[in-house]
Amino acid sequence: MPWIISAAVLWLFIIVFLRSQVGKHWSAAIWAVVVGYFLNDTFITYGFYAFHESLYPFHNIPLGYLIGLGGIGIIIICFLPEEKLWQLPYLILFSLIFTALEIFAVEQEYIVYLQWSTFYSFSYKLIAFIVIAWLSNLTVKRRKRYFDFR
Repeated sequence: MPWIISAAVLWLFIIVFLRSQVGKHWSAAIWAVVVGYFLNDTFITYGFYAFHESLYPFHNIPLGYLIGLGGIGIIIICFLPEEKLWQLPYLILFSLIFTALEIFAVEQEYIVYLQWSTFYSFSYKLIAFIVIAWLSNLTVKRRKRYFDFR
């Protein structure tokens, strides 16, 4: 249930504050779900950590978690600085914020670390956010070039 609530809060934020950006950055949501699914599936398969309290699991990953990843992808790309100099610090800050949220989830036993640590979690999030930003920038640029008739 906590994964569904967190996904609902993320998407409510997007609907209220970023509604006009969803059409432009929808590919970020898709990339975030794809990258998040494959990385989480790999780490769960090899026994690094496990999710608990998953109401609707999809390959041992809560469906609410995957839906929330789509929202995180949109939020990351909407606020991603245009200057390359500021993008890495921005993604590091995002990784720290979501690692802190994960620490809370571990304390509440929604996630159980088996062969995992907070440092691994931070590193994994940073790399995943960099990949999501890179893939999203590829698709957003391509869409902007082909469908922006100004």
